[in-house]
Amino acid sequence: MSTQKKAKNSRLPRRRRKSARRLPRAVTVAVPVPKRTTDVITERTYVTTEPTIEIRKPATLAQALTEPAIAVVRPRSRVRKQIIIRTRRSA
Repeated sequence: MSTQKKAKNSRLPRRRRKSARRLPRAVTVAVPVPKRTTDVITERTYVTTEPTIEIRKPATLAQALTEPAIAVVRPRSRVRKQIIIRTRRSA
């Protein structure tokens, strides 16, 4: 019994002729150059106090039967941040 080996397929690309290969033409495009800008970022914080209504209820059943719920006005402070972004162009 004779053993025959299969011929390996080469994975190298086939050679092309130099005349068949086409190179792309150089294209020139005028790109506008943007002016230099500087971003100025300022952050402002505002602290505001607003009144809130809190209802205090009795803790136990015995207190609930004898004492009513009480509405209390409490001040609540909020901190709000405002970020302002501006661009400055250099002269």
